Amino acid sequence: MQKLEMLIKTVDSHYDSLHEIHCYYLTCSLLNIARGTCNLMIVNETSHFTNKITIQLERAVMSGSIKVKDSFFKNFQFQFSNKNERPARLELVIKDKLNINKNGILFLDKELTSEILEYKFYMPLL
Repeated sequence: MQKLEMLIKTVDSHYDSLHEIHCYYLTCSLLNIARGTCNLMIVNETSHFTNKITIQLERAVMSGSIKVKDSFFKNFQFQFSNKNERPARLELVIKDKLNINKNGILFLDKELTSEILEYKFYMPLL
């Protein structure tokens, strides 16, 4: 297993007409992988999406989706509606082990899609 730690930079609310769902798009910067970024779609538990993340081969750019409980999803926008000096954090535990050197550089042989086994949001207190 591998833990990915990230800061949430932006949150955008969208209605995806193709999939007919309301979702949130998060843009994150990785803390434990050098020069890494992650774009995640947050959806409610009734959607057909799965908890997964894809890491591109060429660079440490990741994208994925996280399915959350309806109660959390409904309150998600309120968590980010107030300006805060510190950004919220997100931690993901993925199924596959990543090859990261001591300087935080990620090495991949091919594009990787991994299951997200666990996630935790850390919101700063007001």
